[in-house]
Amino acid sequence: MKISEWKQQMMETMAMDDDLAKLLYYDSSDALSRPDLTEEQKYELVTEGEEKRRIYPTRYKPGVVMDQQSFIGMAISNFSFPEIHYHVDSDFVMGYLYFFILVDNKIMDIDEGQRQDQILARIYDLFSDSRRYGIGTVKIGQLSELWEQNNKFGGYQLMMRVYDFK
Repeated sequence: MKISEWKQQMMETMAMDDDLAKLLYYDSSDALSRPDLTEEQKYELVTEGEEKRRIYPTRYKPGVVMDQQSFIGMAISNFSFPEIHYHVDSDFVMGYLYFFILVDNKIMDIDEGQRQDQILARIYDLFSDSRRYGIGTVKIGQLSELWEQNNKFGGYQLMMRVYDFK
């Protein structure tokens, strides 16, 4: 299993997307009309220890969040070889990929609607029906609202199913 490698590739894909990077980097309502980020600024979104880090390979951002910001967490779970009529099929693997999108409720409104909706749309466009990461085909699974820290942050939990025929 190459879980760390998969997560790193997916985090970099999100950071390198111009619109998604702007939605995470700029906290203003005009985030999407602001200048594109430099490559260095985009890497800050995924680099441990950077003040502008907004994309995490875990569900939660470590530490207390004092500033208004948006962030994305990830999780990979339940990868298995399904049992078919009491026989384990090692030629087929399935699992789940989760994206946790959280936005401070004071910066949710942007010129194009809701920041968390725009982030969700970009993640869907980047990963749905993708086979680029070596984990199999990624398909939409389930979407639910997500609220944290006494409703200071709101957004979505997006679950995508991963299927792979070896």
